[in-house]
Amino acid sequence: MAVAFPTLAELASRRRVDTGPAGTIVAFYTTNSFYEQEKERLLTSVRYLGLKIICIAVEDTGSWVRNAGLKPGVLLEQRKTVRGPLLYVDVDAVFHRDPWPELLSIRSDIAVYYEKSGHLLSGTVLINDSPSALALLETWQKGCMNAPEIWDQLVLEQIVGHDTAKIAPDYSITRLPVSFCWIFDNLENDPVEQVYIEHLQASREAKKHRRFLGRIGKRLQRRRDRIVEIERILSGGIGADPIHEVAMRDD
Repeated sequence: MAVAFPTLAELASRRRVDTGPAGTIVAFYTTNSFYEQEKERLLTSVRYLGLKIICIAVEDTGSWVRNAGLKPGVLLEQRKTVRGPLLYVDVDAVFHRDPWPELLSIRSDIAVYYEKSGHLLSGTVLINDSPSALALLETWQKGCMNAPEIWDQLVLEQIVGHDTAKIAPDYSITRLPVSFCWIFDNLENDPVEQVYIEHLQASREAKKHRRFLGRIGKRLQRRRDRIVEIERILSGGIGADPIHEVAMRDD
């Protein structure tokens, strides 16, 4: 199911204008890499919607999987210092609309999306401000440190799976709808009325392999075509709004 990225007029109409409850979006990226451009695209979409985000720079470990494994540590540090719900998104994401009106009603420790296959995707993770959520992040970080060559979301999937099998689980989990973890060209996406967060699959760049005569694969080409479409819209530019200043930190 194809979903068009919002026009500037649509983004403007969805801009957060109240001072009611909201959480903080968190993302991270590796310095001196193409992920810096992913960061700029994400921040632009967030600014249009007037949302609060913390974007953190980390050093490249030299491995795509090991870089992803830094995720729980980044989130653990933010969970210790930032109050209120946190919404982690991979830095290759873009926002179509304000997610907080839907997410603030979730009371579980975390909320994640599961594919139809049953696999957890960690590209979007809601982390509520609870002791159990903090403990889960600590366990996730330890799991990634103990198995640095295992994808972070597989580690989290195993932790959650083992916990939910207990008679008395330690953590409460909510399953997010696909509209919060929308992969733009996934043909198995369920039909939705609206998309909140779209993921542009930057891992295709990290894992790309040149083919005959230097051609790139179809999946990577679809990603690049989608980026051109989105950036053509976002490049309209916006000025700073002191009332809805975006809280952004690159450190």
